[in-house]
Order: sequence, then structure tokens, then C-alpha cells
Amino acid sequence: MDYIHRTVLAAVAISLMALPAGYGAAAQQSNATDPKTAAAAAQLAEIFSQVGDQIYEECIFELSPEQVEVQQELIKAYIEKGASSTAARQLAVRQIQPPKLSSRCERIRQQPSTSVAEPWETTLSVEAKPELKTQPKRVARNTEPEPAPEPSGPVIAIKDRDVLPRWDCAPNIDYVTVHLNGFQRKLSGGEICKPYKDVVIGVPESVGKFRLGYVIATGRLFVDDKESSANGKSIAWAISGRDVCRNNPDPECLASRGVGSLPPGEYSFAADPDHRITWGPKTKRNVVAIYLRKLWNRDKFTKRQTQAILRRGNIAIHMRLKGEMSEACIGMEPKGWSYVASLVKQGRATGVNVYLDEPHPQIAEAPPLVEGSSFSLTSLFQY
Repeated sequence: MDYIHRTVLAAVAISLMALPAGYGAAAQQSNATDPKTAAAAAQLAEIFSQVGDQIYEECIFELSPEQVEVQQELIKAYIEKGASSTAARQLAVRQIQPPKLSSRCERIRQQPSTSVAEPWETTLSVEAKPELKTQPKRVARNTEPEPAPEPSGPVIAIKDRDVLPRWDCAPNIDYVTVHLNGFQRKLSGGEICKPYKDVVIGVPESVGKFRLGYVIATGRLFVDDKESSANGKSIAWAISGRDVCRNNPDPECLASRGVGSLPPGEYSFAADPDHRITWGPKTKRNVVAIYLRKLWNRDKFTKRQTQAILRRGNIAIHMRLKGEMSEACIGMEPKGWSYVASLVKQGRATGVNVYLDEPHPQIAEAPPLVEGSSFSLTSLFQY
């Protein structure tokens, strides 16, 4: 079975773990399910019907597109540092691999392949205005053409910026610099500088439904419910934005598609609870799509920045893999993703509020960062 089949199968099987047997693969806007697909999905659901569903488990069988790019750039960087082509390739492949599979995921990989439903896509929700029956407008002769749309510009504006010091590699760390989509990224042993530790703080069962809060500046995910005794309490930490815009609330970053953190504001999940965890074809893993309903802090943005921010879409919560960062999403470490996905699937988490800066400075912990690295440049010459 090839990797594509394995990945598609994982998406269908995992989505079905929370559904009754016979239910088709979930997708945000799917309208119908092929009978053969439904039969295969029902068989998979039956296989796992006796397996507990307390924690959401991700099965990833291949590298993501970003990891493939990272791996190729690592090879180039290692060769530039003096490694042979063979040594550079062996080291990069060893450092960037799919996550180790659990016994459950191994069982999924052995099942026959099937098809996957439509991918998710998120955009800004705008209420439709009622249609008015009017006479067609007459076009005056010799009228001036409408001006061309103003270019978004933010990506150009941030090209020469540096990563915020808080996210940069520590002085005693060996690293190489790779180039991805026009931006530099420091990698130590194939991993980004100062990733978050995979810390998870469970929300007490006594806390019913609540919204998630996320702080762009620190990456903190917390309980956001003023009526709850757990209000402001941390749950986990996650990356948003990539390279110079990693967890950077600068307006130019927020307006930069594919680079900046997700914009501040009020987000909702898919209306159908069964479709809140879906397959992300670009990330090649399951995601929780989130929809921007209301943009906050508009007074901090220029008209151009606001327009660029509102054009952004495909924002989601998902697991972050080694070497990756994030394109406007909330990229979580494995345990954090597993727990937050379970909160969404159980219906306890009902949406997300995103803040530029910390709204609870009195109780918020400092971001738990992995400061060190075992990587040494001498390893380039050991193969």
C-alpha cells in the first residue's frame, strides 16, 4: 500500500472512531457518500468499536509538504557546512521522519485503502444581504475604469525582519540556516529553535462548556469563560505564524497570508459537531477548522492591513510536526493536540477567542520552551 492510501485511510478511520458504525467519512461540506466508501468506513468503525475513545489519536504515515521542503533544505545546508552529499542526505532523513506509530495506527495501516471526502476550507463568514429587485444600471459612456485592487504588500514589508529574540536559538546551540519560501529558518537537529514543551493541563470535568482562548504573543491556550472558576487557566501552548512572524502580533505579520499568525478575534467551529474534526489535505493530517466571525482590534490596523487580514482563510488547529511552523493556524505539540481535539469532539470546547496580548497576566505562566538541543555540527562528519 502506498503512502497516499495509508494517509487517506487514517483520515477516514480516525474520523469514524467517534461515530456509529455505518457512518461515512466526515468532511465539512460533504453532501453524499459513495456506497463503497460507506461500506469500507463501516468496516473500519466496526474494527475499532471495542477500542476506547477517551483521547483523540493522530495517525500520520508520511512527511508533510513542509517537512519535505525542510528535509531538502537541510541537505543543502549540511553540504554547505562541509558534509558530503551522502552524509547530508542520511542525516536529514534521520532527523525528519513521520512520527512513530502506535499499535492502533499500525492496525489502521494494515486495512484496505478507501477514498476520502471533500477537504475543509475556511473563510470569513459574512451575512448575506437580501436580494433586491432593481432595474439594471445604465453604464455611462467614456466612464473611467475602476482602479486596480491595492496590492496587499505585507509579505514584502516583513522580508528583511528578524525573528523575535524570544523565539531565536540560544547562544550555545548549534544550528544551520535553511531557506523556505523566501524566509530564513534556523534548525537544530532538524527542529525549530525553542519549540514549546508538550505540556498539557487538563480542564476539570466540573467545568462544562467553554470557549478556548489563545494569545498570539505567547502561544498560550487557556479556558476563556468569565463565568467559570477556571477562567484564564492554561491548557497548552501552540505556535501560530512562521519564521519572522512566529507568534508575532505585528499588524504587518497578521496581514501576511501564509506567514503571519492567525488574526485576533472571535472564531467558531463547524456548525455540525460531527464535522469539527476533518481531513486537511494541505497539512496531510486531521484538523479542527475555525471560522473568523468577528475581527478584533481594528483600530490597530490600517485599511490595507484590515483588507489583507479579512482575505485570509483556511485557519485551523492541528498537530505540529518536527521542523514545521505554522501558516496562520494553531500548531500544537502531539499531546496538546490530542487533548484539545478531544475537548472539541466531546463538545466541551465551543469556539476560540484570539487575543493579541495576554488578557490574564496575573496568572499566566511563562511559555514552556525547549531551550537546549543535542545537535552538534560535528555530526555532519560522522557518516
